[in-house]
Amino acid sequence: MANKKSSKDDIEKTEDVAQTFVYIGPTIPQLSILKHKLFKNGLSPECEKLISHIPGAKCLFVATSDFADAEKRLSDKTSVEYVMYSRVSSSIMEIK
Repeated sequence: MANKKSSKDDIEKTEDVAQTFVYIGPTIPQLSILKHKLFKNGLSPECEKLISHIPGAKCLFVATSDFADAEKRLSDKTSVEYVMYSRVSSSIMEIK
């Protein structure tokens, strides 16, 4: 029986599924995604829909271990998190 090697992508996907994420973006009622909602065992289909509409929104799903630092970065107008929060916030009505 051949031993299959795990690729880096497989390892990252496994780690993502095992990790708990917190959404630090604005509440999106039509997708039922609330600010500070926890996602265990990976992201929900609604989260994937948001990310497909706005790819950069993925940075708004942070590991619980990075939550405090990510919240601080939201107040820095030059941070990626701030820019993506603003972009998602301004696009809420377009997301279906």
